[in-house]
Amino acid sequence: MEIEQLNLTEILTALQDFMTRDGAISVEQREFYQSFRTALNSHEGEFLIEDVERLLVATRVEVESISDEDFGKMGQAILTRYTNKNEDAINERIRRLAEEEAAKRAAAEAIRKEEEARRAEEERIAEEERLAEEERLAEEERLAEEERLAEEARLAEEERLAEEARLAEEARLAEEARLAEEARLAAEAQSAEEARLAEEARLAEEARLAEEARLAEEARLAAEAQSAEEARLAEEARLAEEARLAEEARLAEEARLAEEARLAEEARLAEQARIEAELAAGEAEKQAYWDSQEDPVEEEKVVPDLPSQASPLEAEGPNTPLVKILIITGLVAGLGAAAYFLTL
Repeated sequence: MEIEQLNLTEILTALQDFMTRDGAISVEQREFYQSFRTALNSHEGEFLIEDVERLLVATRVEVESISDEDFGKMGQAILTRYTNKNEDAINERIRRLAEEEAAKRAAAEAIRKEEEARRAEEERIAEEERLAEEERLAEEERLAEEERLAEEARLAEEERLAEEARLAEEARLAEEARLAEEARLAAEAQSAEEARLAEEARLAEEARLAEEARLAEEARLAAEAQSAEEARLAEEARLAEEARLAEEARLAEEARLAEEARLAEEARLAEQARIEAELAAGEAEKQAYWDSQEDPVEEEKVVPDLPSQASPLEAEGPNTPLVKILIITGLVAGLGAAAYFLTL
């Protein structure tokens, strides 16, 4: 039975199940998930368990904010999914490996026993040789021990110096990494500040343009209101001027009519005085005529004709100048009143 590798969906599902076990995904877990998914998408071929572990470690290096506990549990969740999927195959493989291991142990045990017997013989021979060479070897061992101790001291010193150099190099690299990280954070902070200032400048520019548009609109409305007010005042002035001219025309017409009426009245009074004077003259002539008669009782009374100018009926007839003046005055007054009402 062959081992089945996990696919992309199974890997991400196992990771999602772990992250949502408490009902909510933290910001660090979400960032790790997105980075890990990107790494999986860029992988070509099957997802061997070694590939998954390598991508997990690479993502862990990229997302430093994830805790070691969460990282270990996420790897364990994916490994559990892999184990559950291949449980039968893994058990078969374990059984087969156990049988192979048992056979290997039996063969090794036989080889070990043969080797022990051979070694026992060799040890016996070696023991005899050892006893013969013990004194010589003791001297050589002493010299070798002294040489070994000297070599160990030299190697220890070299190892100490190498360790110091390694620690110094690690410290240097750590300092360079710290400085690089500080420079990166400073660059990010500077970029964020520049972006913030650019955004503030953009918002300020938009506010300025909006304020200018508002002021322009207010100015336009004010200009329109001013134009409307000027037009209204001009119309009122025009109407007032027309009313004033009409009133002046009416007053002039009334003054003219009054003057004509005054002149007509003066003419009527003069005509009446003339008629009264003529009547008085006629009466005086009549009285003088009667006074000149010698015997007015015995003679038949003869009444002479009055002058035609003194006839009251003729003086008051329809063709007298007074009547004509009154008719003309009435017509002029009516025409003036009609003209006044037409101008209103």
